[in-house]
Amino acid sequence: MHNMFVIPVHFSKEHKNMLANCKQMLEYNGGTLAIHPRFNKLITALRTAMENGEGYLDKDATSHEDLFDSFRLSLQFWH
Repeated sequence: MHNMFVIPVHFSKEHKNMLANCKQMLEYNGGTLAIHPRFNKLITALRTAMENGEGYLDKDATSHEDLFDSFRLSLQFWH
């Protein structure tokens, strides 16, 4: 039997940390992640993601913001 653990994440409390963690994983030390080119919508989302200066994602300027939110949720526990 397989178990799946669901851990709720509240964007209202964690969004700044998730955005900073995502940025760190992608930029520092030459980047830690490799993304296959077939995930073109995710790549577009990452290229268009804009932070508004206060640690918030500018959803109006970001394409495919739902994919970007899913991506940063997936990195929540990677450090």
